[in-house]
Amino acid sequence: MRALLALLVAVLLVAPAYGDWYYRGDTNSWGATPMTDNLDGTFSITVTGTPGTFTAWKHSQAPDTWDWPGSGNSWAYFDGDGNLTITLDTNVYADGWMNTEKRVNISHDGVSQWAAVGDFNGWNNNDSAMYMSAVGGGVYEVQATIATPGEHWYKAVSAGSWDAIGADARSVNADNLGFTTTVADEVVIFQVKPLEGVVRVIPEPATLTLLGLGALALIRRR
Repeated sequence: MRALLALLVAVLLVAPAYGDWYYRGDTNSWGATPMTDNLDGTFSITVTGTPGTFTAWKHSQAPDTWDWPGSGNSWAYFDGDGNLTITLDTNVYADGWMNTEKRVNISHDGVSQWAAVGDFNGWNNNDSAMYMSAVGGGVYEVQATIATPGEHWYKAVSAGSWDAIGADARSVNADNLGFTTTVADEVVIFQVKPLEGVVRVIPEPATLTLLGLGALALIRRR
């Protein structure tokens, strides 16, 4: 019994303290409703409304604060039954997707067309050339040629609006994600995972292949 108690105490001492999180949105008149602590760094709540309609909210760590996201309200659409499950994931990730923590996951997307927008297309949020297509695994992407090398900015939007997913997760007019190109007319791929609320920019596969061949050549020379 003593050994069991000692083990329980040890587990409690090393277990991370996530703290409470609240939902504050248009379904509860922007009051504070405690989210369910899933004991794994995630917090969930299911809200209801008119099927297919837009809904907005924030996450807070106290009933009288407006903590996350910082740039604007999170947003989504109710499913055909008028339900939406929202999960705030406070774990820290190093999987190449942004943002790396406090990810806002949802159970239903509801966006008819995702698009990439940034300085590379004059911030045109309804540029058909930047419409994103599903490629599997919940990912939407579009490939583009960036004419000028240097620092650039990007976010994914519901086409024709500023309802976005960016560097600070799912947010209306989300923070821009910065990326850098090193040569003129560099080809990159813009991606978004709507249900997980994350984005990224990656080199086009041919570029990766060339980089790999270059590294191989260097190894052979050595």
